[in-house]
Amino acid sequence: MDSDILKPSVNGFEKEISVSERNTDHHDLRNKSLPMPASEQRYPNLTPKTSIKRYRWLAVPVIALLAACSGVQKNQSTSDTGIAGSQEVQLTAEDLLLLAQQSSFDQSQIYQLRAAEILAQEGKPNAALGILAKIHAYRLPFSLQKRFVFLSAELSLGTGEGWQALIALNNTGSLIYDRLTPAEQMSLTAYRAHAYGILGYHESSAREYLVLARQQTGLPAQQAYEQLWQSLLNITLDDIRTLMDSEEDRELLGWLDLARVRKEAANNLDQFNTELNRWLGQWSDHQGAQALPKDMAFLVEISRNPIQHIAVFLPQSGSLARAGNAIRDGIIATSVDARAQSAATPKLSFFDSNTMSLDELYRSAMAAGAEVVIGPLSKSKVSELQKRESLALPTLALNYGTHEKTVNPHLFQYAISAEDEASQAAVTAWQDGKKRALTLTPGSDWGGRALTAFETTWSEQGGTVAETAMYSNKTNLGLTIEKMLEVDKSERRWRRISQILDQKIEFEPRRRQDVDMMFLVATPATARQVKPALAFYYAADLPVYATSHLYNGKASPSRDQDLNGINFCDIPWFLENSSNLKHQITKAWPEETNHYGRLFAMGSDALQLAGRLRMLQALPDSKVYGATGALSMGADQRVQRQLEWATFVRGKPVMRQYLASPSTKNDG
Repeated sequence: MDSDILKPSVNGFEKEISVSERNTDHHDLRNKSLPMPASEQRYPNLTPKTSIKRYRWLAVPVIALLAACSGVQKNQSTSDTGIAGSQEVQLTAEDLLLLAQQSSFDQSQIYQLRAAEILAQEGKPNAALGILAKIHAYRLPFSLQKRFVFLSAELSLGTGEGWQALIALNNTGSLIYDRLTPAEQMSLTAYRAHAYGILGYHESSAREYLVLARQQTGLPAQQAYEQLWQSLLNITLDDIRTLMDSEEDRELLGWLDLARVRKEAANNLDQFNTELNRWLGQWSDHQGAQALPKDMAFLVEISRNPIQHIAVFLPQSGSLARAGNAIRDGIIATSVDARAQSAATPKLSFFDSNTMSLDELYRSAMAAGAEVVIGPLSKSKVSELQKRESLALPTLALNYGTHEKTVNPHLFQYAISAEDEASQAAVTAWQDGKKRALTLTPGSDWGGRALTAFETTWSEQGGTVAETAMYSNKTNLGLTIEKMLEVDKSERRWRRISQILDQKIEFEPRRRQDVDMMFLVATPATARQVKPALAFYYAADLPVYATSHLYNGKASPSRDQDLNGINFCDIPWFLENSSNLKHQITKAWPEETNHYGRLFAMGSDALQLAGRLRMLQALPDSKVYGATGALSMGADQRVQRQLEWATFVRGKPVMRQYLASPSTKNDG
């Protein structure tokens, strides 16, 4: 994006608009062109990492308004159009909201918008967003509609709330789009692309970035193409193939074909090179050929010097043996599948981490000629590795250690943890506009860790937890949910009133209204009790966000009807159906995959990651698109997993991108 879009700016207040001007503006938005006050500037674009604290640094102009109601210069004459008079005063957001309550409907919308602007300048984005959500933007004149859209988008995306951003952008934003300047149109497009992306609508995001790239030149265009590429890579391989069959835009078709090469052949570097050369020949005039994405170029480099030998440290005995064997079988099956596709695969040497010390393991691996290590699995051994200043070989540990910091640059940590999923549940719920949560988690160690991770991420974003409940196998889940929803309090109030009046009165219990979601960690049997209990206690409409523990990867529509409406995150291995490797593993180990399916997927990804560590280190924004998620290198060299989100519909998981888009929601 060009620099003038990204540069922070400050909106001044324009002159008041007369009744006749507002009405003309509202009824003829596309045909009448109104002059823009010289003082008016648009709001700057945001990036995903924009801090809420940023708003405190935006310069605040002196807000000089003239009194228009009782309590503020009562003796001054006023008009129906808003603030008039001769004495200049400074009004706060609270003053403006009071004015809004005492004004005509249209003028009230203007006062509310200005109150929201002040709150944003004061570093109170959540309060500002609360006001913006209540504004009927279609009743504002064009210049204020524009300010409403840009402020809504900036604050929403700055606080991670993609839904509210899209509601403003796809309704009022679309209404005024043709009347914006080219630079403002680019800003709106960038906001929309960002909002679609964080909500998981990656195809829509890619199309917006393509529009943005075509409107720009030089570095801004290049940056838009890079965002387009990342959006496409977040689309499933099945969907990429489907889109290619019907795509009419030739440039986008070329990008889709390149994304297919990236995702389809990444496990087979020989096939990758063949397919990439085919693509370069077919699309020689394409933007992607002129500037090949960095991760594609790095894969070419890796293919010229691949890892030849990998040592695997896994428990083959002891309490972790079954988990270790599932990971081992996932590694072996992936290697066999690659060889069946005529791909060159590294040699694998397996060592029992349960019977050998770390020093013995590394000596054995070095003697065998290994270049990289996968493992160990036990948390204690990973924690021991964290304390070492050097390692004989680059190591991809299959767990997180207990120490906060890792001093060794050759140690990478990759795990499937409940904490990761809980944090992503907090992020997704917040993006969906949720603010106040109930939590229902097991009273176990792992349930406690998931709860802590959720609460930490939730509070960092600004969310609050209204009530927390933990359960065990002895807990009456229905009564627990009734208490959380405070239905019992409603019933007690009814009984007390009936006793006071000494007569029977009509009564319908109500649940508490101060919560807008529930965070759930539960196995399938427990999770199936939650939605019926919520419905029984008048909370059928309360959204539920859950971790993957409620799904074992095998669709069971007849049994899972009671999960309908629950949103949950899970690995692509369980939500996508195109993996031939998954079908082969399930057929070979049907019983094991029922209990350890995610560990088979982890083994498959570990093999791919071991050969991509250099790329993830060198290109912080690059990802490995594997069976356990989109994998990238995070802080302290921990592999981060970006999971898929799905919702149960008719007893079956439906991925989020196949559900209704938020584009039709109303912004007031």
